[in-house]
Amino acid sequence: MNLQKAMAVAGTILTLMGGVMAIPSPLFASDESLAKEIIQRTCVQCHRLTGTAESRFRLHAPDLIWAGSKYQRPWLIRWLTGKEAPLYAKGYMWDVTTVPSKHPMVTEAEANAIADYFAKHHKDPRVTVGAFDLSKVSKFDVTFGGAAYKAHACLGCHTIEENGKLVGGPQSAALQNAGRRYNADWLYRFGQNPQDFIVHSGEFLADATDPQLRSVIGFLMAQGVPDFKYYEPWTSPEFTNASVDRGKTLYKHYCAQCHGFTGKGDGPAASGLEPKPAIHANMPFEKLPMEYLYNVINHGGPAIGKSPNMPYWGLTIGQQGVADVIAYLKATFKGVPETADALPTNEGSACTQPRKTAKAPDEFLAKTNPLAASSGAMAAGKTLFLKTAQPVACVMCHGEQGDGKGLMGAALVPPPRNFTCGAMMKDIPDGQLFWIIKNGSPGTGMMPFAGLPDEQVWQLVHYIRSMAK
Repeated sequence: MNLQKAMAVAGTILTLMGGVMAIPSPLFASDESLAKEIIQRTCVQCHRLTGTAESRFRLHAPDLIWAGSKYQRPWLIRWLTGKEAPLYAKGYMWDVTTVPSKHPMVTEAEANAIADYFAKHHKDPRVTVGAFDLSKVSKFDVTFGGAAYKAHACLGCHTIEENGKLVGGPQSAALQNAGRRYNADWLYRFGQNPQDFIVHSGEFLADATDPQLRSVIGFLMAQGVPDFKYYEPWTSPEFTNASVDRGKTLYKHYCAQCHGFTGKGDGPAASGLEPKPAIHANMPFEKLPMEYLYNVINHGGPAIGKSPNMPYWGLTIGQQGVADVIAYLKATFKGVPETADALPTNEGSACTQPRKTAKAPDEFLAKTNPLAASSGAMAAGKTLFLKTAQPVACVMCHGEQGDGKGLMGAALVPPPRNFTCGAMMKDIPDGQLFWIIKNGSPGTGMMPFAGLPDEQVWQLVHYIRSMAK
C-alpha cells in the first residue's frame, strides 16, 4: 500500500471512530507552509479565502476571507481540533440539508499553525481594532442588548441560551457561545451592515442606533461566558470627581421640573403626570443601590420598568453630570422618619389600598401556583424578595416585612402594596400576582420583572403570601 492510500485509510478510520474527518499531516514542513498546504488541500473545498461577499446560496461553508479578524484564537483551536459543537444545527446549506455536516479535524500543532496563518494573511481591513471596548460593557448593556436582540428579530434565525434553555430559530449560526467565539471588533463591524459580508440570503440590516448595536454586541459577547466581567460605570473617574455643587445646579435645571426644587415631587409638570414623580425628599439616597440610581438616571425610567415620564439623562448631561446629580441626591436627601399616619396599618380593612390596577387576562386569573409551598420554594422566594430580584430587590419598596415600608416606599405615589394586609391579599388571585410581577402596574411605582423565569415568580408568590396576617 502506498503512502497516499495509507493516509486515506487512516482518515476514514478516524472518521468512523470520532465523527470527524482527520486531516493527514505533511511531514518536514515549516508551520506556515504546513498551514498553507492544509488550507489549500482541504479548506478551500468548502470555504472561500479570497474575493468579496456573495450570496450564501453559492457557498458551501462560511467565508474565511476574514478569519484572522473574526475568531478568537482559543475557540478556533478548539474548533479545528474537534472540541466544539457544530455552529449550524441544520447545516450551513439550509436549502439542501437539515443536518450539520462533519468538519475536518487536525492536530493541536496544525490548528495553531492554521490560526497563525489566518492572523497573518486573513485580516479584515474594514475592522478597526479597539472599536468595541469589551471592558466597558455593563450588566445593563447586556440586559438591554438582549431585549434589543429580540426586538430586532435576531431570535428568528439564531439560537441563544435563556434561563438554561436554547431558544430561537436554528437556521443560522448558533450564538449561545458567541462570547467565546468571535472577536468583538469584527462582530461590531459585521453588525453595522451584515450584507457587507453575506448578501441576498436572509442577512438582516436592523434599524438600530449605534448605542443599541453596541448593547446587542455586548449581549452576544456575554453569551457562553459565565464569568463575564461587567463594567460598573459608577466606579469611573467621573464619580471620583463628582461635585455636589454642580449636581445641585443640574438638579435645578433638569430634575426640579418634575421632582420640585426641594425634592417633594411638586414640580410644575407633576400635576399632569401619572404616576406622580418620586418624592426625593422621602428617600435615603445614601442607602440605595448605586446600580439602580445610575440606571434610572442615565438610562431613564422605561429602561428599568419605571415611569416612561422619567427621561434618560445620560446623553443630555453626560457621565460627569450623572455622577454630579447622584452626589447631590446623596448629600441632600436623607429620607423621613416613619409616622403612623403616613403608612398603612395592618388592622382589618384599614390596611387595604385602593388601586386602578389592570386585571390580568382570564387565562392568568385562572392559574393557581403550580409549585408546592415547600420550605425550598419559600426560601428561594425570600432570597429573591430580599436580595436577588432584578432590576431591584422587592425589599427596597415593600420593606423587609412586606408592609410597604421599604427605603424607596415613602417616595412613591401611590405607596407600595402592603403584603401583610390579609384582608386585601386574600382577594388577589395567584394568577393576578404572577401577572403583576411579570408586567408591572402602570400608574404606580411597580416595575415589571419580565426577566424572572416563571418558576422564580411563583416562588415569590409563595413568599409574598406568607406575609399576610
